[in-house]
Amino acid sequence: MIQPLPVAPIIRPLDPGESFFYMSDRVSCMNFVVFAERRGHLPLERLRQALDLVQQENLLLRASIHWTRENGLCFTHASEAAIEVRCRSVTSGNWQSPIEQQLSEPFALGAAPLMRCIYLKMASPARSVLALCFHHAIADGRAGTALLRRLLSVMARQQDPGPLPGPDVLPAMADVHPARFRWSEQQEAAKQLKATLIADYRRHGPLPAIAWLAGEASGRTPRFIRLSLPPEDTRRLLSNARKHGTTVHGALCAAQLLAQCSLQSGTDATPFFLSCPVDMRAHLEPVQAATPTGLFVSLISATFPVSASSDFWQLARDVSTQTRLQIARGEGHLLFSLFGLDGSPVLPERLEAFRKKSLASLPNTMVSNVGAITPVADDPAVESISFALCPMPYQTLFTAASSYQDQLVLNVGFDSARLAESDALALAQQIRHSLSTH
Repeated sequence: MIQPLPVAPIIRPLDPGESFFYMSDRVSCMNFVVFAERRGHLPLERLRQALDLVQQENLLLRASIHWTRENGLCFTHASEAAIEVRCRSVTSGNWQSPIEQQLSEPFALGAAPLMRCIYLKMASPARSVLALCFHHAIADGRAGTALLRRLLSVMARQQDPGPLPGPDVLPAMADVHPARFRWSEQQEAAKQLKATLIADYRRHGPLPAIAWLAGEASGRTPRFIRLSLPPEDTRRLLSNARKHGTTVHGALCAAQLLAQCSLQSGTDATPFFLSCPVDMRAHLEPVQAATPTGLFVSLISATFPVSASSDFWQLARDVSTQTRLQIARGEGHLLFSLFGLDGSPVLPERLEAFRKKSLASLPNTMVSNVGAITPVADDPAVESISFALCPMPYQTLFTAASSYQDQLVLNVGFDSARLAESDALALAQQIRHSLSTH
C-alpha cells in the first residue's frame, strides 16, 4: 500500500541494495543482531545516555522507510523517538532465546528508529549481554559491530565524549560504484557478465534436492548454535589456512559445504550452492568507512562439487579463488540488477514479483564472516562480539562468523520450522570437527 508522504522531508530514495534488503525483509524477516558478551553488569542510565549519543551520530537511526508514489521506497526524517531498550533477566542456559526472538520480529511499516537495544542480565556470576537488533536496510555486519563497539566505549568512559566529528550519513552504495562497474550504463557488458554468472552457477550440473530442508513450511522459528574456537585453535587455523594458500573464510566455507554433504545420500560428488555476503566498502570509489551506519554489502554465490572424500584445503582454496574472481569482475556490483533493481523508483506493486523471484532462489548455504573485530579498549570486560541472522526459506544455514581477541565465534543460524534441530546439531558438529582438525 502506498503511504501518504510523511510531513517530514525525504532524506533520499533507497538505492538498489537497500531496496533489495527491504523487500527481502518483507518476504522473510531479515533482522540481524550484533551482541557483546561481557563480565559484570551495565548501568541502565548510562546505557540510555550512550544510545542517545550514537543516535545523534547516525542519521539512519533517526529515519524511517516509506513507500511513496513519486520516489518509491525512501528514507524519511523521523520524529526524535528514542531507541527502544528491552531488559531481561536471563540465565547462562537461556540467554540466546531473546536474541533468537529478535530475528523474527519485524520492524513495523514506517517504524523509527530502525534499531532496538536488548540488555540481558545474569545474576550469578554477574554477566551481561548487550545486543543491537537492526533492520537490514540500514546496516550490515561490519557497521553493526562498529556501532556496538562505539556504544560500549561511550558507556565505559567517565565523561560523555560528545558526538564524533564528521558526517552523520554516508552516500548510498550505488552512488560510489567505480565507473567500470556501473552496469546500468553498460548494458551489453552487464548482459555478458550475467551470462557468465549464470553459466558458473550451472558449471557442475543441476543442484540436488535438499530433502532435509522443508522449504515450503509455514511459520518461522529462528535458532542458532554457538560454536567457538579458543584462541590457540583459532591462531592455528589461521596459520594453517595461510600455509595451504587460502583464508579462514575459505576454511569456514569448506567446513560448511562438507557438513552439508554429510547429510546427503550417495557417494558421488554433489554440487552445492554457496552464498557469502561481501563487504563492498573496499570496492567502492572512494572507499567507505564502517561509520556512520549504512548498508555496504552484496552477495557472491557459486557452486562447488563436494563429496565425502573432498580434500578440505583444496575446497577452501577453490572457494577463495572463485570469490576473488567474482569480486574482481564486478559481480557484487551487479547482483541487485538481477532482481530488476536498477535505481528507478521501487513502487509497492513490485513487491509480489520480487517475492516470487526471491523464493525461487536456488537452495543454498550461507557463510557471513566479518573477520577480526577490534577489541573495545575502554571496556576490557567484553569477552566476545558476534552476530546472528536467520536463514531465508531456501537456505539451510546462515553461519555468522567473527573473531574477538583471537577467539573465533560461529553463530550457526537455522530455522527450526524448516530444519530439524537434530540435523542442525549434526551440521554444527561436523563444522566444528572440520575446523578443529585442520
